[in-house]
Amino acid sequence: MPSRLDITLNLLRILACFLEQSQHRIRPDITLDELGADSFDVVELQAVIEENFAIHISQAIHTYTTFAELVDLVFSAMSSPPVPPH
Repeated sequence: MPSRLDITLNLLRILACFLEQSQHRIRPDITLDELGADSFDVVELQAVIEENFAIHISQAIHTYTTFAELVDLVFSAMSSPPVPPH
């Protein structure tokens, strides 16, 4: 399982690329809304993150989700047992 640091760095890269932002602008307390994401962006972003990490995030990501919360969501999803396919 990747470390929290690996997850953080990978998410930083994904967010910067997806939202066309500088990685230096992304800090733990910044919300996705502050990075320019709208509700449609976060739905697509969640799919990108789930695919990239091969996980399922059980709760919806929102525009008010902070970067630190996003790291926690991915870390938790990676720590939980995989969901069987339907």
